[in-house]
Formats: sequence, structure tokens, C-alpha cells
Amino acid sequence: MTTIPRFPLPVRAVLTLAAMFVASLSGAVALLLPAGTGQGVATHLCATVTGIGLAIALVRGVDRRPVAALGLGRPALRASLAALAVTGACTAAGNGLAVALGLTTPSPDMPDMPMWTLLSSVLLVLTRSFLLQGIPEEVLFRGYLVQTALGRLPLWGVTALSVLVFGVPHLLSRSGAQSFGQQVVFLLLPIGFALLATALRLRTGSVWPAVAVHGGFHVSWWVAALWVTPRPETYGAYLAVVGGVLLVVGLAAAILEVRRTRAASPGSAPRALDGSVRP
Repeated sequence: MTTIPRFPLPVRAVLTLAAMFVASLSGAVALLLPAGTGQGVATHLCATVTGIGLAIALVRGVDRRPVAALGLGRPALRASLAALAVTGACTAAGNGLAVALGLTTPSPDMPDMPMWTLLSSVLLVLTRSFLLQGIPEEVLFRGYLVQTALGRLPLWGVTALSVLVFGVPHLLSRSGAQSFGQQVVFLLLPIGFALLATALRLRTGSVWPAVAVHGGFHVSWWVAALWVTPRPETYGAYLAVVGGVLLVVGLAAAILEVRRTRAASPGSAPRALDGSVRP
């Protein structure tokens, strides 16, 4: 008699989504602090702590696997630095192409501001990019969801599940879209960098290169906005161009990783990222 899993994979995907929303809302407790940079950093830190805590609860309580399965213990420094560079290059290339196509205008000159104000703004961008978004979301989607799907789905299925479950909720993101069509086109951005993040997670066994991709995208997007602003009338085309670059690079990385894994172990049993054989 076949044993029915206590938590089928679709349920685990829904739990991952729920954990993401809980982590993103957990920063509300920091609103008790005085308004300012400290409150913002505390809000972002709450999301990281909650996201990691929920990922640990899922991998231990649902999967009955060690915390190491999340990929937090493998620094993968060189891969993380390469991920930052590739993501930044994709954002720069996409914006450069958008400029060449006349889809943008130069951004207004930055107003003069005290050094402390400038440093505070940079700090908030970094913490929002990594503590609010990069770390908690990647530990859940590329850390937990990838490891729980690996061995239960073919490798392309693992990638598709991780990317789509992560990407579709971005229909609710505040993207500046002026229509539902533009909001759909906006999905090219998160789907593109999620493909790259998933490929790096599978390649290295570490979640940190995925964090570098995710946080690096948000930082490079902010930096690009200092130089160019999309034209309102061509905003959809701008999203398509920049998102298209990310999608092509991410899809190429995912395909190469699937092919590499198949070539390295043809016909072998599916294995988890820690090397154990999945039931």
C-alpha cells in the first residue's frame, strides 16, 4: 500500500506562500518604535527573522529534515559575488537597451541633502533589498520550497514550481503599472531573476547566491532609477525590455543547470541537495 504524504507538495507550496506573507507583515511590530531610519531597519529585520524562523519550522515540522537542507550553512561566497555582478549587469543592459530605444528620460538631478540623510537612504535601500525581500523570500522559495520539491519532481519541475509560486503573487506588487496588461508584463522581472536564483541554488546547494540575485536586483533597480526614468507612455515596453533581458539570462542559466545535472548523473535516483536520496 502506498503511503500518502502527510503534506502533499501543493500544500507545501501554499504553506511557503503563507509564510512569505506572514514574514512581510511581521515588521508591523516595529511601528511601535519612533519613526525614522531605525524603525525602517527594524521592520526589515523582523521580516528576515520571521522568514528564516518559518522556513526552519517548515523544514523541521513538515519535511522532518535538518535545517542544513535550507542551504543556509554554505556561504558560496564566490558564487554570491558572481550572482551580484550578473544581476547588476542584466539590469544595466536592460536599461541601456531601453535608453537606446527611447523608452526613458534622464532622471531629475538628485537634490542636495545632508550626508546623514543620504547615508540613511542608502542604508534603507540595502536593508529593504536584502533583509525585507532577499533573505526571507529566498530562504522560503529557494531554500525550503526547492529542497522539498527536489526528488518529488523532475528538475525542470522543481524550477518551474519555485519560479511560478514565487512569481504569480507579484501580480499584487506595487509596480507602477497603469493596467493589468502592464502588471502581467512586470512579472518578467521577478520570474527572470527567480530562474537565475533557482539555477544557482541547484548548482551550489547554497541559498546565498539566490539571496544575492534577489537583493542585487532591487539595489541595481534603485541605482538605475537614479539615472533614467521610464516614460509613462512606454512603461509597458520598458518593463518588457528590462524584464526580457533578465528572463533570457535566467532561462539560459536554468536550462544549463538542468542539462548539467542530467549529464553528470544520467538515470540516477533523484537526490536532495544534501546528497540524500528522496523517497
